[in-house]
Amino acid sequence: MKRDWDVIRSVLEEIEGLGEQNFQAAQYSVHRGMAVDGETRVRHILLLRDAGYIKGVKADTLEGAGIISPELTMKGHDLLDTLRSATVWERTKKIAKEKGVELTFDTVKALAKVAFDQVMA
Repeated sequence: MKRDWDVIRSVLEEIEGLGEQNFQAAQYSVHRGMAVDGETRVRHILLLRDAGYIKGVKADTLEGAGIISPELTMKGHDLLDTLRSATVWERTKKIAKEKGVELTFDTVKALAKVAFDQVMA
């Protein structure tokens, strides 16, 4: 699976929006027969969990991996704040493409600052 920053942005927004009642009942897991786009979203959630951007109850089974009651960590909130503005996010991707750099967590943060400064100028 290739990391997809648009999926990461969407997942972070979704988890932030769960609210107190829904977060406790939320469960994301990979399982056989799952649609490809659903599996991609869950795999990105698991990447974010493993990187410390999301916390929750680890629900790995023989069937697949998962997370129950996901919440954003402070790092997750910071990353989402970096990605939240559609204008800044699109400019960040454009700058990365123009400069020929891959989007990693560090480059996203650095380029988002440059993009923000350009939007605000």
